[in-house]
Amino acid sequence: GKTVVDVRHQVLHGTPTPVAEMRAEYTPPRLQQIIDRALAKEPSNRYQKISEMRDDLRAVLQEVSGGSFMHGDTFAPRHAGTSVIKKALSWFTGKTEESSAQGPSFGNLSSSPDLTHTMTGGDKKSIAILPFKNLAQDAAADFYEFALADAVITELAQLKSLIVRPSSVITKYQGVETDPRQAGSELKVNAVLTAGFIRSGDRLRVTAQLVDVATGEMLWSDRIDAEGHDILALQDTIGQRILEGLRVELSEKEQQKLGRRPTESTEAWDEYLRGRDNFGRFIFKTISNEDCEAAMANFRKAIDLDPEFALAYSALGACHANRVLKGIGDAADYERAEELFAKAVELDPNVVESRVLMVMIHMAHGDKRKARTEIEQLERQYPNEAPLYFVKGIINRLDGNYEASLKAWQKLARLDPAAVVISSYNRARIFIYRGQYDEAFEEIEKGCKTEPNHPMLQIFKSSVQYFSGDPKGAIETIEKVIAEHPEMEGVHALYAIYLAGSGRKEAALAQLTDETLELARTDHDMSYWVGSAYALLEDKDKAFKWLERAVKLGNENEPWFKSDRNLESLREDPRFLDLLDKMVESY
Repeated sequence: GKTVVDVRHQVLHGTPTPVAEMRAEYTPPRLQQIIDRALAKEPSNRYQKISEMRDDLRAVLQEVSGGSFMHGDTFAPRHAGTSVIKKALSWFTGKTEESSAQGPSFGNLSSSPDLTHTMTGGDKKSIAILPFKNLAQDAAADFYEFALADAVITELAQLKSLIVRPSSVITKYQGVETDPRQAGSELKVNAVLTAGFIRSGDRLRVTAQLVDVATGEMLWSDRIDAEGHDILALQDTIGQRILEGLRVELSEKEQQKLGRRPTESTEAWDEYLRGRDNFGRFIFKTISNEDCEAAMANFRKAIDLDPEFALAYSALGACHANRVLKGIGDAADYERAEELFAKAVELDPNVVESRVLMVMIHMAHGDKRKARTEIEQLERQYPNEAPLYFVKGIINRLDGNYEASLKAWQKLARLDPAAVVISSYNRARIFIYRGQYDEAFEEIEKGCKTEPNHPMLQIFKSSVQYFSGDPKGAIETIEKVIAEHPEMEGVHALYAIYLAGSGRKEAALAQLTDETLELARTDHDMSYWVGSAYALLEDKDKAFKWLERAVKLGNENEPWFKSDRNLESLREDPRFLDLLDKMVESY
């Protein structure tokens, strides 16, 4: 019908066109009977039990398959060829013709997808959504390339039933001709969504395809049109078609989540998308304050247009928080981020970005209990959110729970292949604590295969060199990092340790500048490094002052406090036992 009234009239009084008239392929008459019964106008004439409908559908499948059934309740037609039925069943059962006797097929096992299990024991489907292509090369619409993909990722990431690769993964494919199956193999997913768009006036046309990575088959392809003021409806349609194509069943709560719109203001949503594009450029490509400021301006405008827009508050808070994390902000940014995250969660408790980043702010406030509690809640609610495992890896390391930390970093790398570098240098830190220097070097080398010049890899390479007995190599490595990245003031505290440990005390003291100490006051690792440097410089009062600061900020890595040779001169002092007691009291 052309109007809502027409549609309702048809629902109440109209007779649906028979399936056989709507499609060229053969339709079993019995299937039409099932459909007619399911669409009966009188509720009492419909199926009263789903088991009845299941049995009738099985009878139809038996008819078209010549009586072939497999694996008890799992079934597939024997002669379905490459039909829609066969594709639907292969995804529904998780089996292909070649692999049905061996269990789920996920293509080449050397690049197999993340096999995270559902509550029922089945494997969750995983998907990567590549940046949309601007087919008309319209410069004014370029921001849609990343922003539309990012928005669909954000929406689907709410679901426990599906693993969605995060936005950090897809940026390298933007503006690049990409084979979907190759990208899917690299990202270790079951399916890949590719899409292109053309904007004409106020209309946006998106052509999207969902590709099965293992077989190369197209699970669905569709052209979706939207008015310029209804981009949200377009995103909803794409999200629903993905779930249908993957045969993902949602819980009632998940259906409700997907049914809620983040804002009813199309102008606010447009500003939000522009902001996400600028923010993505800042985080994943440039680390430029100019891009961050542009994103912040977009998010502020979105909030002005809709003061109840939770995602915009969260995104603006993320800008402020990442200014601090990237070393271009100050304490005021963290304070502003905290206010914005609180507002976002007040408006919508399910804004994951705000809740994950708030864990780091709780840590900066020395409220580790709150940080632990939030992580536990997030893990129950959003077990497939990659950033959750970033903060979980950190807090377990700071608690001295090394195995749990290693597992968290491993899970992070599985959920977000772009985080391999982050995972590798953080795992290397754990192996340093354990004195397993060969394993630590292996982790650094693993990260270097992806990003050989990444400064964090080089920083922790220097730590492995220092603790494994090569202080000269450590000094050379970190001096190169400082020369290439002079803005990284915090690294000077680590450099001071290497110099002091090599007997170069005056040079070490010169590294502990006012700027370095100011940064260390709000960081659990840097304050520990400063304390360690003062311990080597035999200034016990300052050493204990900074180590106490580290503990207050959440660094309660008791095994490392007890074994780190840099603290050897402090262990006979009564204040050292007091320090360990404070760690116990905080639990």
